[in-house]
Amino acid sequence: MAEHLASIFGTEKDKVNCPFYFKIGACRHGDRCSCLHNRPTISPTVVFANMYQRPDMITPGVDAQGQPIDPRQMQEHFEDFYEDIFEELSKFGEIENLNVCDNLADHMIGNVYVQFREEDQAAAAHTALQGRFYSGRPIIVDFSPVTDFREATCRQYEENSCNRGGYCNFTHVKQIGTWEGSEEKTLWPLQKATTRQEPQPKPKPTP
Repeated sequence: MAEHLASIFGTEKDKVNCPFYFKIGACRHGDRCSCLHNRPTISPTVVFANMYQRPDMITPGVDAQGQPIDPRQMQEHFEDFYEDIFEELSKFGEIENLNVCDNLADHMIGNVYVQFREEDQAAAAHTALQGRFYSGRPIIVDFSPVTDFREATCRQYEENSCNRGGYCNFTHVKQIGTWEGSEEKTLWPLQKATTRQEPQPKPKPTP
């Protein structure tokens, strides 16, 4: 029985624990979800809820004054944010993954996931940034259960074929250096390398 429960934990067959929270670190039902959200007390990954405020928060592609936004301006705004947050988080340790959600649903929009090499580095970032402000807004930080971003990421979005758009329940990772001629900075290849990791073979159990 214990082996069966362990094999289905966090999967669609698990009727007790929420598979979306386990895989993605977010659930559209929030605290109203009928399944449990097992929030970790420690993790190498921390999530900053709704931290990235895109210029077209009210209407996609349109600014607060109702004027269309140049896609390049949108990308520059994001890349300035990415560089800023990368440099700040790097003070706490080596970053394995830094992903910013491009989803539009309330429970995912602007979420920033950072995975450190060590749990104590994530704990240091959690302690130092909790209660601080960024761009005039309080930082909301929590430990996340997500450690395998391949399971959390929408593969169709990476292939420009997701038909759910911004309201997909899997993470749409916002990319950097996406237009022709954009300046390549030393931190940018890190995101590209870490968000497309190939599955590693699992060690075979010793007899």
